[in-house]
Amino acid sequence: MLERVSLVLLAPLLLALAAACSSGSGDRATPTPSVPGPEQVIGDWVRQNRNVDFVGDCSSAKPGVDVGKLCVAQIGERGTRRAYSMGPTFSEGTATAIVERQADGTWKLLSVTNNDPSAGNVPGIDWPLEVGDQIVVIGLGEGDCLRIRELPSQQGKQLQCVPDGTKAIVQEGPVDAETFRWWRVSGEFAGGGFNGWAAGKWMRLPEAIAQALQPQATATPQ
Repeated sequence: MLERVSLVLLAPLLLALAAACSSGSGDRATPTPSVPGPEQVIGDWVRQNRNVDFVGDCSSAKPGVDVGKLCVAQIGERGTRRAYSMGPTFSEGTATAIVERQADGTWKLLSVTNNDPSAGNVPGIDWPLEVGDQIVVIGLGEGDCLRIRELPSQQGKQLQCVPDGTKAIVQEGPVDAETFRWWRVSGEFAGGGFNGWAAGKWMRLPEAIAQALQPQATATPQ
């Protein structure tokens, strides 16, 4: 009799345990999809717009295997943004790609800008500018200057022409016209003020210039 009572009491427990096991097996956790990294985001753009293979970081390119493909190398970071030099494997970079980390952890490609040999040697990463940024005019060289115009056009009346090293504040823009990206900037030069539109090609953030002009570390001979 005692044996029968014990079995009756255990039966509900065994049924509950079996139900729990059955429920657990049907509710298996699905793996969380991985978020594409910045290099993967650039790679997607390359495959869609350049129609060539992409190997990711240039340091991973294999001689004799990855020749002719595109790769990237990180050259800077500013807040949530990263800049990459992009070009053929085993060669100098031919473009600059800038990506930004979004609030949800994903990466967004902001821009891919081809290097312009005609711009000369403009030091520093060409980070996207915003209204309120302080910029420095750079890369024009001795004897040349950046023309400040009344309108965002090469046909606009010239108001001033400022040399390398001139500082200014971005007031408005950008306006894309005549192969240039124009910004309205204001600042002080030659005892007076200026306020007008200029091509952003020769504008850099001060920290970008400072980083570019830092002496590079050299390996100590062993």
